[in-house]
Amino acid sequence: MTAAGELIVLDDITLSVAQGESLAIVGESGSGKTTLLSLLAGLDQPTRGHLTLFGSDVGTLDEDGRAALRLGRVGFVFQAFHLLPSFTAIENVAAPLELAGIDDAMERARAALEKVALAHRLNHLPRQLSGGEQQRVAIARAFAAKPTLLFADEPTGNLDQGTGARVTDLLFDLSQGGTSLVLVTHDLKLAARCQRQIRLDGGRRVA
Repeated sequence: MTAAGELIVLDDITLSVAQGESLAIVGESGSGKTTLLSLLAGLDQPTRGHLTLFGSDVGTLDEDGRAALRLGRVGFVFQAFHLLPSFTAIENVAAPLELAGIDDAMERARAALEKVALAHRLNHLPRQLSGGEQQRVAIARAFAAKPTLLFADEPTGNLDQGTGARVTDLLFDLSQGGTSLVLVTHDLKLAARCQRQIRLDGGRRVA
């Protein structure tokens, strides 16, 4: 609600994502793409409507309940990376695994970083890494827990063309194990690599 009245960011959107499916959400800036992604991930709550994630009605859960539902099953790749600045690359990847109670967190983190060609950067802090390397750490962190569902918000938005292409290949290669991939992007070439696309315009689904 704003001073001018009710602000409708998303309106009348019905959507489902199948196991192992890749889905791109496209549209102009301000069309509601990131808001939809946040709702699908249970990071935000809708004022109306229903969201079911892994068979649970997200609207009936508090913040801790939503976090528990996501733990170990949902991965995120954000445009801003969100790496902990005082943690090394391997510690950044291992931290959510340790929170999930995974015993071999460091071993999994090491293996995930090797998959993204960062075996030589395990003990480097984020400030010692390039933007592309930081994004690869974020991807390794997202995939290390072998999530059922991965959300990516403009995963190549801060990267140069060459690095962006390599990051895109990593996303799709690592999702081949049955992980559902839902990504927001302005890059129509990236969107075309997904099995399905939806387009938003003014908060409504138009395709």
